[in-house]
Amino acid sequence: MKKILLCALGLSSYAMSQTADSISLEVGYSNDSYYSFENGEVLNTAADNWDLAFELDVFGAGVRVNNSRSSVWVYPGAITDWTSLDTNGMVSSWENNLNDYSTWALGALNLAADQSSSTDLGWGEYNTITHQIEGSRIFVIELNDGSFRKLFIEDLAAGAYAFKTDFIDNSNEVNTIITKANYTGKNFVYFDVLTGTVIDREPLSSSWDVLFTNYILELAPGYIGSVTGALQNLNVQVSKVENTPVATSSYGTFETEINTIGYDWKSFNMSTFSYDIVNDLSYFVQLENGDVWKLVFTDFGGSSTGKIYFTKEKIESAGVPSIDVNISIYPNPVQNALNIESSKSLNSIEIISAQGERVFELDKQTTSSTSIDLSQLENGVYFLKALTEDHQSSIQKIIVQH
Repeated sequence: MKKILLCALGLSSYAMSQTADSISLEVGYSNDSYYSFENGEVLNTAADNWDLAFELDVFGAGVRVNNSRSSVWVYPGAITDWTSLDTNGMVSSWENNLNDYSTWALGALNLAADQSSSTDLGWGEYNTITHQIEGSRIFVIELNDGSFRKLFIEDLAAGAYAFKTDFIDNSNEVNTIITKANYTGKNFVYFDVLTGTVIDREPLSSSWDVLFTNYILELAPGYIGSVTGALQNLNVQVSKVENTPVATSSYGTFETEINTIGYDWKSFNMSTFSYDIVNDLSYFVQLENGDVWKLVFTDFGGSSTGKIYFTKEKIESAGVPSIDVNISIYPNPVQNALNIESSKSLNSIEIISAQGERVFELDKQTTSSTSIDLSQLENGVYFLKALTEDHQSSIQKIIVQH
């Protein structure tokens, strides 16, 4: 009788048991949650206490806008119009940008740039001689209290942003300098235009992997909407696997777009007025250190609770599969009895259909070999998931053919 020896790396391997977790963005999605797969939630903080976010990378010049709280328009005139700026026609004809969600570096202010110019950074122009960025556009921001401010970022020089805000009528100019070196190890520092306050509100970049938040997107041409989901940190990559049972999914190409996890793992059910979680959808998250985690969403509470529920599994450590268990199964294809031999004692065995349904379960085993009767299963492809006594597991493909 032919044996088929399958290493645990063959389809997908799991070094840890699945862990259920959840975070809360609070009622109305009023908070942000910075989350670490290794350590859980790192920081839960107010989402609506800032208007502008300034990138802190030594070479960065991204300026993002809190679009959930503020709107920004690009003044079409010259920067010399600062004191005489007129907002007539602003809403109907001025450029109004949202943050880009392919990368953290492209905020709403950066998207004002002339794409044909390599030195145009949106809010400013890069000077190739001084290596400074000099302000080139005025913006007008509508704040959450309905008032308006004009904004001019004068320059980014010697690692410091210098900018000013004022009422349209020039009645309260506020000048601010933000020095990047004061916020070492973080991605952004924030500014509340209404109060003129610099806000240090995010944890160290090295401490978190994804940000659960509510954000604004153009969901269809001309349609702007609010969504709730997860954005990945710098140097974190994600492989999105669709239309594959989560119990048997394995990762493919990793993507760097920060919205790869995003928001569309759920949909609103108009019949039940609640959210449905998309079936057969998994995310594999590769951290900067090479670890890979499997993320599966299980429930969503909506704006009434802001709760997001999910499971996570660490499937690779430092980029190297961490399982060293070998399992031999035979015969394959199988008609009746399937024999299983393992290099480690087994604690449980499950058979899962291609649709993700558990069709057989055997637990509390202390043996490294056993035989299970599959004669009642219909012909088709199934997956065997075996858990060892030291909580390692592997998934292997079997074919039932009577």
